[in-house]
Amino acid sequence: MTVENGYDESGVPDRFCFWLHSVVMSTSASDRHRSSQLNEPKPEDRGGAGAGHFGPRGLNQTCFVDLNQLGAADLDDMLAACLERVVGVGPLATPAELRELLPEVNEGVQRFVLLEMIKLDMALHAEAGRVPCLDNYVNALADLIPPNSIPVDLVLEEIQLRKEMGNEPAREEYRRRFPQFDGMIAQLLHGGEATAATRKLRKPPPIPTGTQIDDFAILNKLGDGAFAEVFLAQQISMQRLVALKVSFGTGDEPQALAQFDHPNIVRVFDQRTIREPPVHLLYMQYHPGGTLADVVGAVVDSSKDSIKGTVLLETIDRNLLRAAQAVPDRSSVRLWIASSQWPVTVAWLGAQVSHALYEAHQRGILHRDVKPANVLLTAEGIPKLADFNVSFAGAAGRAGAAATFGGSIGYMSPEHLRAISTHALDSPPPVGKEADLYSLAILLWELWQGRRPFSVDTTASSWSEIVAQQLTSRSFPLVEPKRTGTASERVLERTLRATLQYEAGERPRDAAEMAGRLKLALHPEAASILDPAEDTHRSWWSKRSPWLLAGAVILIPNIVAGFLNFEYNIREITMTDEMRRMLAYIAPRLNSVVYPLGVFLTIFHTKGLVDAVKAARAGNRVAGTRLDDALSLGYRAALIGGTCWIAAGIVYTFILTWLYVEFTSIHATHFLISMVICGGVAMVYPLFGMAIVMTFLYYPMLIRGNMRDERFEIHHRQIIRHCEIFLLVAAIIPLLGAALLIQSQSSSRGFMLTAIAAGVVGLLASFFAYRLIADTWNRFAEVLSNKTSVVPGEANFSDQREK
Repeated sequence: MTVENGYDESGVPDRFCFWLHSVVMSTSASDRHRSSQLNEPKPEDRGGAGAGHFGPRGLNQTCFVDLNQLGAADLDDMLAACLERVVGVGPLATPAELRELLPEVNEGVQRFVLLEMIKLDMALHAEAGRVPCLDNYVNALADLIPPNSIPVDLVLEEIQLRKEMGNEPAREEYRRRFPQFDGMIAQLLHGGEATAATRKLRKPPPIPTGTQIDDFAILNKLGDGAFAEVFLAQQISMQRLVALKVSFGTGDEPQALAQFDHPNIVRVFDQRTIREPPVHLLYMQYHPGGTLADVVGAVVDSSKDSIKGTVLLETIDRNLLRAAQAVPDRSSVRLWIASSQWPVTVAWLGAQVSHALYEAHQRGILHRDVKPANVLLTAEGIPKLADFNVSFAGAAGRAGAAATFGGSIGYMSPEHLRAISTHALDSPPPVGKEADLYSLAILLWELWQGRRPFSVDTTASSWSEIVAQQLTSRSFPLVEPKRTGTASERVLERTLRATLQYEAGERPRDAAEMAGRLKLALHPEAASILDPAEDTHRSWWSKRSPWLLAGAVILIPNIVAGFLNFEYNIREITMTDEMRRMLAYIAPRLNSVVYPLGVFLTIFHTKGLVDAVKAARAGNRVAGTRLDDALSLGYRAALIGGTCWIAAGIVYTFILTWLYVEFTSIHATHFLISMVICGGVAMVYPLFGMAIVMTFLYYPMLIRGNMRDERFEIHHRQIIRHCEIFLLVAAIIPLLGAALLIQSQSSSRGFMLTAIAAGVVGLLASFFAYRLIADTWNRFAEVLSNKTSVVPGEANFSDQREK
């Protein structure tokens, strides 16, 4: 159960909180949406058929629920209220007293609530030192729980509670009592985990508004639950507003969270235990902007087909008004949000929360309960992750079920659901950081679409069935979303689909990778290049063979240059017929060595690109060395081509000078310059051609798996520097051509003029290619750079906007 303004009531990391916090069945946000705004009238003040179960918790009070309005959130609230009532009066003297606490609802819902109440009462009896017996409940409530329909989780509960009390259950006893579970008895006796607590929990005494407790003046109640209350308070010694959680327990949450100093994690200031009243105080940052649960409700209620970031700001401003807090009037972040499309805003929120999860995971802490109500919002709209269901990454599987137990099943990953499922006793997979990412993906999908990505049957007769339904839904295709067709939305959807993979190993490697993917959605122009739509030309070319494309870009300019150079030397250089015959004799023999050598070296270096593309198409992450090789292919091809041309020019000139006295130094210079010009052409075109291909085709493909490039700054500098060097080469080519034209004694200079014009065109093409490449990589830097950022909420965002 979630309290108002997003602060969770569970001050103690105990499995009681799981019931009160997580019984969510519906996939529809409209079914779950309820107001949690500060100072909004509470359900007990509204009256009507649905108000009874929120009222004062007397033993004889009956819960009334309007079945026409009953949704998963109502069921959650109703169950929480009934369980709180059991805690207040339990352990019950007789099981029959549970009848008086049942809500007046249909039989299926009533039975479900009863089963959870039985588990809680059994736990309270165990804490009092009495061995609970399930038969007592079945005999007293036989009309509601027929003996032949006892759910397996009740049997598991009794077994585990008896084990925790040192009373080892016998298999023969349970085979006799519950023959229908005979095949599972051995696993239940050796591998089960109870859902009940092993310590006494009570709600703290009421604290009136306006009173002072220790160093805190109580200003207003933000919310309450079964075992804790959260207040807006003023810390007198520091003269600051804090969120004050009052409970009887401490747990590990304060020590774990106090170590964080992250802009997207709610800061825990300190904790203290006082004697009068004897309670534990935990105080933390107060954020009056509400939670993402409020925003989800606003999205559901929105009548617009296409909403914008203003929905986020409007929700925050309503909460600020209720909390009597000022709305920021000069905020660059709010200006950016107001001008952003909704998928961009959702991706931004997700990237911020991903950064928070990465910080926690790096410290070995798992959240376990990522959901909208646990993401608080500042007045500027910055999300703050709160209410860590503290556990450590080392706890995994059923052996660590106490650590994995927690969270809200509507947002749980498949492995988390298996770990708490009474039907998954066969060593479920570890529940690690990937589970937090999965929960975040559900949250973001719900924020984007106004509903979760799964279709789940909302009818269930027991806890086991609810978990089983949720687990089954995770293996089905996701609900088809409503789309607007923008590049940012496409990136967001692809990221969420990748993170919602059933197998943990197929999801993003860590939260930083997920943040990188989401960050791309903030930059639509970069997104259209780094993650193109399926029907674009880039997408079509990306599916073609890299051998063919790279070979064409690199080899065709060399072949064309070779043909033109031969024709030029034969026609334009004044040579005797014998020299021309010798040149025609030498050319094919020398080319038979130079061209195969160039092709071999090109193939050798192209293989790195081919292997990288093959890995990317298979969905694998491309290693850093392969990425380096792929990006340097154009530069290496240019060096290979230029070297081969210059070497060939030297060999040709040497042979002709050695054989013929008539081949003067002027002829040699003319011949060598023509070879250098053609070599320049063979260098410039492959370099810029491959730079274009890598920038718009292969580089996006190679990093799309994780949208991260650890050496981005190096790659950025290298490709720009290479382009600048060969832009200079491109400028030299027409100058050398003009020099040859002046020196040429040929009567026909049309060929020369054509070559010079081609050189000028090549220079202009190179210049525009350079500008296009530079501009595109600067866009990439907005997403991939480790040193610069234009992400709202980060330190230099305001400076970037002013520029």
